[in-house]
Amino acid sequence: MVDWSSQGQLTKDEGVYVNLVFAFFGLYVWEVFQTSDFEWAVLQRRRKIRWHWINCQALYTFISWSGNMSILCASTTLLFRTIAVWERKLTVTVPLGFLCLALWALLWRGMFVISAEYDAASTACVVTSMRRLFLSITFWATMVFNLVLTIVHVLGLMQRDFGATFWQMLFEDGLIFYMVAFACNALPAILSVLNLNAVMNVIATVPAAVLTTMAACRTVTRLSEVGEDDDLYVHSATQLTPPRGIPATSGALRLQTIKHNSRFPPRPEVHVTTDHIVMEDFEE
Repeated sequence: MVDWSSQGQLTKDEGVYVNLVFAFFGLYVWEVFQTSDFEWAVLQRRRKIRWHWINCQALYTFISWSGNMSILCASTTLLFRTIAVWERKLTVTVPLGFLCLALWALLWRGMFVISAEYDAASTACVVTSMRRLFLSITFWATMVFNLVLTIVHVLGLMQRDFGATFWQMLFEDGLIFYMVAFACNALPAILSVLNLNAVMNVIATVPAAVLTTMAACRTVTRLSEVGEDDDLYVHSATQLTPPRGIPATSGALRLQTIKHNSRFPPRPEVHVTTDHIVMEDFEE
């Protein structure tokens, strides 16, 4: 049986925690470079931000602020995507908006529940106090909010997509990103309840924040790829028919292109009529 409160186990957990932080920092840097073309297209500039630390309390406050803000922005991005799937219906927008505001208020308060001081013996900043119960509530609130978004998103896809299979919704409609966000936030929530030790209580927060942010960003960046062909009406069968009033033997033909997709309901279509006139039509 592992003694989670022993000094040796705490030292081992701290080492794992540090390695996780650096590993996921590298993963997030890789993600930034992978999607940098999207940010460049939106911002059209680069900005360098430098932070000057004052003390350990300011350091931990900034860490809490940046971590919670990344989770909040990621969850809000997933919220906007879900509202778009439901075509901004008030019956969906109002309840989800209220839950989102409640989550913002809860996590904003959670940015200032950790106290830290400089320890001369270890020459590092150490946490002196932490409201574990409040942090546990924030973890569970985030997990439940992402679960609600996942369920509502699935219901919206089922109403919008006719004949869509689960795998199509999972990979083509981006449902996989919602499931990743939910699963990532479930791990720190579970560890906070187990209360193995101070390090294990927060060891999964950094991976959860990074993976949730990556998943939320992918739901937006992939829209530019999917949207390019979303309104393109093309069908494998192209029909050539003569226009009204012109015999089929003449050189004038009509090109009709009709879109048919069983996954989506019928939408208004644009039919383009092209009349080809050749010199033989003017003879005699």
